[in-house]
Amino acid sequence: MTKIVGIINITPDSFSDGGACFDADFALQAITKFVEEGADIIDIGAESTRPGATPIDPGEEWRRLEPVLKALPRFAALPVRFSVDTRHAETARRALDMGVHWVNNVTGFVDPAMITAVKDSDCKLVVMHSLTVPADTSVIMTEPDVSSALLQWAKLRLDNIRLGGIAENRIIFDPGIGFGKNAAQSFSILRNIDRFKELDIPVLIGHSRKSFLAGIGKVSKDDATLAVSQYLTQHKVDYLRVHDVARHKQMLAIMEALNYG
Repeated sequence: MTKIVGIINITPDSFSDGGACFDADFALQAITKFVEEGADIIDIGAESTRPGATPIDPGEEWRRLEPVLKALPRFAALPVRFSVDTRHAETARRALDMGVHWVNNVTGFVDPAMITAVKDSDCKLVVMHSLTVPADTSVIMTEPDVSSALLQWAKLRLDNIRLGGIAENRIIFDPGIGFGKNAAQSFSILRNIDRFKELDIPVLIGHSRKSFLAGIGKVSKDDATLAVSQYLTQHKVDYLRVHDVARHKQMLAIMEALNYG
């Protein structure tokens, strides 16, 4: 059954929520809400990667994350798992020391220091493809078949990560919708989502509220997100990274009743 990854942005400039969770107390309220709504994993990030965002250093990133991560033991008895969304090895190490279960890396663990940071843990690794971080809408993939190019990239990354001492059963692939892909390419990836089963590892899709959804008639981004999520559920994608946990859990309950789970 597809699992839901709820997004928490501890940033002042998130494209999706305008900094609603920048304060640690508000972030914890949002986390509590996601837990109550049934999120399977909650992905917490403190650096915006939206187009035009200003990168921050690991010190500032940790200043934002630490008060939130310190409060996570209150959820320890529950089945929810926590992920940290970071491209900094120092942040990954600190977060793992505080008990997070996943490290979500938008630069695909190409930095050897990131491999070193996670090697001795048992955390899951979300390996995302991107061309630039923050995302730059003027820099996109040039290959005529983006799905084939992503498959080739993923296979090379898997080989490299395995050589770094990471077991394959810890790895999750994210093709990076919107990161170096225009709207047509993003939709092409989604249409060809079954091709990524060739990797024989779980796949995560982060499409929620992204700009490529804006051109679909008069449908809101939230409604478009949910429609895409239903399609991905039918194709048995393992994880959906989304902003609206409640509606997605409701959708999954209906899909399960229809035997799509």
